[in-house]
Amino acid sequence: MEFKTPIGVRDLSVWYGTTRVLNHMTIDIPDKKITVILGPSGCGKTTLLKSLNRLIELQDQITVSGQVLVDGENILDPDVEVTHLRKKLGLLLQKPQVLPMSIYDNVAYGPRVHGMKDKKILGELVEKYLRLSQLWPEVKDRLHAPAARLSVGQQQRLCLARTLAIEPEAILGDEATSALDPVSAQQIEQLFLELKNRYTIVLVTHNLRQAKRLADHVIFLYLGDLIEHGPAAEFFSKPKYAKTKAYLEGRFIEDFKIDRELRLKTPERANTIQQVQTVLAQMEIGEILKILLTDEASVQGLIHKLESAGHNVLELRKQGPAQWEMIVQKQNVSYAI
Repeated sequence: MEFKTPIGVRDLSVWYGTTRVLNHMTIDIPDKKITVILGPSGCGKTTLLKSLNRLIELQDQITVSGQVLVDGENILDPDVEVTHLRKKLGLLLQKPQVLPMSIYDNVAYGPRVHGMKDKKILGELVEKYLRLSQLWPEVKDRLHAPAARLSVGQQQRLCLARTLAIEPEAILGDEATSALDPVSAQQIEQLFLELKNRYTIVLVTHNLRQAKRLADHVIFLYLGDLIEHGPAAEFFSKPKYAKTKAYLEGRFIEDFKIDRELRLKTPERANTIQQVQTVLAQMEIGEILKILLTDEASVQGLIHKLESAGHNVLELRKQGPAQWEMIVQKQNVSYAI
C-alpha cells in the first residue's frame, strides 16, 4: 500500500566519535499515522528520532551523513534554518521539561517566539491547546500558577500542549510515558491515538505492549542497523527476519555463524540466481550463506526466489550506498531456485 510520507531518511549514518550508531538507514515515515521505533537499549532509536529534527547536533563529537527529508527538503543542509525546522517537529522527552514559568506562559511560549503578540489570540491558543491535551478542566482556574506545581502526568500533558501550540506537522516522542504512573501513561496514549488524525507521530518505546496498542507502522533497529519495518499488524503477526522474531519472543538476539560468503557484482538477474544456486548446492542443510549485492533492483527478486524454493532469508541489511547484505539459511529442499 502506498502512503504519503512527510518525513524520509536516505542513507543516514551517525557516528559518536569513531563509533557508528546508525548504519546507512533508508526509510519513510507514513503521514498521519503512529510510527513506533523498537529495539534493544543502545540500538540507535533515540539517535534516529533526534536526527529527524537535528537535536542530535547538540551532542559532542557527532558526525552525520546522508539525508533527512522533511516535506522534501534535506534538513541536514547547513543552510536550513533550525528554528523553522523545529516548529514543524515537536518533541516530547522521557521526563517532562516544563519551563520555569506559569502554566499559561508555557503554552504561550512557542507562539510568542514565532512572533505572536496579540494577547487575545494568545489566550485563545492557550485554551485551545490545553483542551486538546485534556488539561484545561484541571488548570483553567490556576493558569498563572507555576507549572512546576503540576503532577508529573499533568506536566507531560502541558508539554504536549506547548508542543501543539507551535502547530507542528509531526510529534516526536522519546519514551514519553516511561516516567509516568499507569493512569497518566494511559491518558497520554489516548491523546496520541486521537491526535494521529491530525499529526504524524513518531514514538520511541521499549514497551512491546504499548507498541502493539499504538503502532500503525513499526521500525525495528538492532545495533544501528534497520532490520525490519512495515505495517504493525504484519510486523507483530508475521515478522520476516530472525532477529525480529527473537526480539518479539523475548529471546537473546545472536549473531549468525556464517558458513559461506558470496559477493555478487553482476546486475544480470539470471547470472545472479545461477551463482546463488551453485553455492547453495555445495552447502549442507542448516548452513548459512552471506550474500553481498550491489544491485538494489535484484534484491527483492532474489528474496522471492529463495523463499519460493523454501530457503530461510534470515536478514537483509543495507551496508552502504550501493551495498546490501542478505543472510540465507539453506533448508531441506531442492537447491534449484
